[in-house]
Amino acid sequence: MNEPGFAFDWATEANEKMKQYILSGDHQKLINYKSEGKAFDLAIPTPEHFLPLLYILALKEENEKVSLFNDKAVAGSLSMTSVKISTDNLVE
Repeated sequence: MNEPGFAFDWATEANEKMKQYILSGDHQKLINYKSEGKAFDLAIPTPEHFLPLLYILALKEENEKVSLFNDKAVAGSLSMTSVKISTDNLVE
C-alpha cells in the first residue's frame, strides 16, 4: 500500500473509466455513476467528493479542451486526478 502508484483493482477500473468518460465527453455515464457497477460503488461510497466533478464539467463549453493532471493513486484507493478546462487549441 505504501508503494508509489499502488491501487486496488477496483480503484484502477473506476479511475480509468472516469477518465475515459471525462475525455470523451460522455458525461451522462458520470451523472448516472450509480449504474456503473461495483468499482464505482467502492470508489464513490458517498457523493460529496464526486459531485464537484460534475459541476466543473458542466462549465465546459463545446469549443473548450479538457485535460487531466495530478493523476496518481495514493494508499490503494485515493486519487486526486484533476480536470483542467482551457481554451488552448480551440476547436474552430
